[in-house]
Formats: sequence, structure tokens, C-alpha cells
Amino acid sequence: MKEILSIIKKDFPDKAINILEGLQLLREIINETMEDINKKMGAAFNNRDFDTVAKYTELSKEIHNYENKLDEIIDWLDIDYNTDNLDGPNSDIKSESRSNINYEDYRVDNNVEHTLYEDFTHIRPFGFKFLTEEVIQVKTWQEMLIKTAEILMDINEEKFLNFENLPRMNGKKNKYFSIEKNDMRRPIKVKDKIYLETNMSSNSIRNQILKMLKEYGYGAKDYKVYFYADYSGLNK
Repeated sequence: MKEILSIIKKDFPDKAINILEGLQLLREIINETMEDINKKMGAAFNNRDFDTVAKYTELSKEIHNYENKLDEIIDWLDIDYNTDNLDGPNSDIKSESRSNINYEDYRVDNNVEHTLYEDFTHIRPFGFKFLTEEVIQVKTWQEMLIKTAEILMDINEEKFLNFENLPRMNGKKNKYFSIEKNDMRRPIKVKDKIYLETNMSSNSIRNQILKMLKEYGYGAKDYKVYFYADYSGLNK
């Protein structure tokens, strides 16, 4: 497996990024599933339904085995990549062809709700809803990350600042949260307190938002995303 992943990383780096981001999302969904199983186990134990407790215990063990395998693959695929041109409408288009494109043709209905479980590649965001009925408008995924961080800091600033010290909130090689910006490619300071790494693709930002929400006891169901445009057709 390591040899296969090494070839993919070397010869098909864009696909390696897609695989990594997909596996990271799967890892988050598995985490949520394990938490739901734990709740059901607790309820079964309170009802002295030990057969159900045993069933969910075995299920948890099997899932945990897959968690470990996923973690290994994610570690192998840990990539230091530059996303300057990733996800944009022109990412795979020759420069001479760009002037002939009418980007308005790729506008979508910005009233349609989307979830954090979707693929955001080549999507331009319009905004999001989180703890409000009003859509918070943004122009980039990086702006969505920062505005989400600001909301969470307003809820509990100490918890957010502690992200810097949590391995699960940072990469194996790079910090995503830090009071120092030296080791970051594209740091943005939030509320003049902590830097966030924003050199990430749309799907990596999606995964990061999911992780931040989870730390505060929220999930994908609490967060809605709205699109401005879908440029997938330009990049086929």
C-alpha cells in the first residue's frame, strides 16, 4: 500500500490530495458514528440490555480497526501542497481560453442549501448559516473558515485558542492553529489572537470546519452552505 500511495503522491499529486481529503472526511464521519454508538450503548446499559451493549461493543471494535487503517493511509498521504490555483474556475484551463468564458453561465441558485458532506471542488461559495437564520455571505472558502472561527471564538475563546495544543486539530507536519505565523504558508489572524492556516483547498477547509464544530459539540446538521457558482463544467 505504501508503494502505491508513494507513486500516486509523486506522479498524480492532485489525485493524492483528493484521496487525502476524502479519507479525512470519512474519518470525521466515522468519529460521529462512534459517538452515536456510544450513546446507544449508554442507553442500553442504563436499561440493563446487556445483549445490545455486547453487540455495539463488537461493532465498535470492528470500526476501530478500520479507523486505525484509515489513520495509517492518511499519515502516508500527508502532503505539503500549495493550493494557490486549486479549486478555482481556471485551475485546469489554458490561459488563452479564459477570455472566452462567460462565468455568469456557471452561476447557481444561492438559495439551495448544501451540507458539509458534499464535494466543494471547483465551487465558489456564497455564504453559510450557523447559529443564525441569516446567511453570512462570503466570497471565498478561506473567508468562510475565518468567519466560522470568529463565531466559535465568541462562544468560547479559551477553547478555540487551545486548538493550537491539540494534535487532532493540526497536521502531522504543519500547524493549522498557532499564535506564531512562522511555520504557516498563508496565515490569517483571527480576532487578533490566533493565526489560522488558510493555504488549503475547499475540501480541506470543509474538513477543518467539521473538526472545529465537533470540538464545540456541533455537527454538519447545524451548518448549511450556499453556493455562488459551480465551475466543474470548466474543468472537465
